[in-house]
Amino acid sequence: MKLAIVRGGGLAGIATRTELDTDALDDEATESFTGRVRDAGLLAAPPEAPEDAVPARHPDELLYELRTQEQGHTHTRRYTDGQLPEDVRQLIAWVDRRPERREAIEPPGHVST
Repeated sequence: MKLAIVRGGGLAGIATRTELDTDALDDEATESFTGRVRDAGLLAAPPEAPEDAVPARHPDELLYELRTQEQGHTHTRRYTDGQLPEDVRQLIAWVDRRPERREAIEPPGHVST
C-alpha cells in the first residue's frame, strides 16, 4: 500500500507531497499504517461527489489530496482544513512522524483550488 498526501494552497500557495509505502516499513509499522488508512475511510467506497470534485474553501485555507494505492486500485480524497476528519488528520500526523516518508515540493498549481 502506498499513500501520497499533497498539501497546497494557503497564503504561499506552495504544494508539498509526502509519500509513505509499506515496502519501506517493518511488519508492525505496516499493520499500524494499513489500520490507520482503513480507519480514515480512504479505502471505502467513494463519497457521492465525484473524485475530481474540489471542496469549497477559503482563499488562505489548505487543500489536502490523499491518494491511496492498494492492489492495483487508486482511491483519491480531497479535503480542506475545515473538512478534514479527525481520523484523516491523525493519519497525516502519523505519516509525518515516520522516518521512512519521502517529501517533495510540487510544481505550482498541482493541487486544484
